[in-house]
Amino acid sequence: MFDVFRFAWFAVRTFIGVILLVVTLYAALWLFVKILSAAPGNGDPGAGLRRMNSYNAQTAAKDRAVPATPQDRSTRCSESREGCGRQ
Repeated sequence: MFDVFRFAWFAVRTFIGVILLVVTLYAALWLFVKILSAAPGNGDPGAGLRRMNSYNAQTAAKDRAVPATPQDRSTRCSESREGCGRQ
């Protein structure tokens, strides 16, 4: 009978320990983020936003790449989308 209470006490201590560990990690990460957000960003508050906008503009320009030469549909049958008989 005493073993049941000993196991229950062990389970309660383990549960409380895990909860305290999670809360401690959460508080440490919250503090870390607060410290980093308060740090000056090289004296230029808009540098990160400009860097992000520049990167987005570069990737958007790559996605909109226009072919160097216009496509001519009358060159060969294998390149045509409509097929050979429908020109």
